[in-house]
Amino acid sequence: MKCSALFAMLFTMVFFTSCNSLREVVYFQDLDEVQLHSKLTETDVKIRPGDQLTIMVFGADKYLIMPYNQTLNSVSDTSLGSGGTRETQLPYDVDENGNIIFPVLGKIHVAGLTTNDLRRYLHQRLDETIKGMTIFVAIENFRINVLGEVEHPGTFEIKNNSCTFLEALALAGDMKLTANRRTVKLIRMENGRMQHFTFDLTKSDILDSRELFLQQNDVIYVPPINNRVEHARSNETAHNWLFSGLNTILTLGTLIIALTR
Repeated sequence: MKCSALFAMLFTMVFFTSCNSLREVVYFQDLDEVQLHSKLTETDVKIRPGDQLTIMVFGADKYLIMPYNQTLNSVSDTSLGSGGTRETQLPYDVDENGNIIFPVLGKIHVAGLTTNDLRRYLHQRLDETIKGMTIFVAIENFRINVLGEVEHPGTFEIKNNSCTFLEALALAGDMKLTANRRTVKLIRMENGRMQHFTFDLTKSDILDSRELFLQQNDVIYVPPINNRVEHARSNETAHNWLFSGLNTILTLGTLIIALTR
């Protein structure tokens, strides 16, 4: 009877210790209990002063599109006998007033537009001149920063002008076990003001938030469980030792019960 009681007590301790640990590391624990209302189907990343834009115009007649592409003849291929040049695309700097200087068309106010908005505008302006053209627009300096308790903190360049909060964490190798998933910070500069948001990633709120899609130069900070990282890590190590010890005792208890029957 004493062995049975010991076995039951150890099993209960291990079970509840494991449950408490899981509650701190599992994402979106209420996902099956809530109804998401977000209808976001595309990003709303806006062009800002200080951005660098890549704008390329493609068409069948290279002489018609040539004036609209801002390039630098960086490498000459004449030594190879081709008689031509290999051109490097130059970015368009968005000035402090939100304008760019586009070949032929002149000054265009682009701040506040999405890349799709600018693409449509250029199509309207150039459609009569160049038939059957294709225009590519991208934000060249789209970067996000992930700091704190993640596997690979750093700055990440985003090539397709679209990155979600969760994709950014994935780029950083996901959060460590020492991360506080209940107080993850998003820091953003918007309209000249610094803003910050706090998300509990054990819940599903972020999936319904307009902050799900990141803006250029956003910073995600993942804090440790405690104020001092080393203390948090030592707690995790102690917990692992405790859990391992309880498992060993539980195994021995099971063996003792089996031998005494």
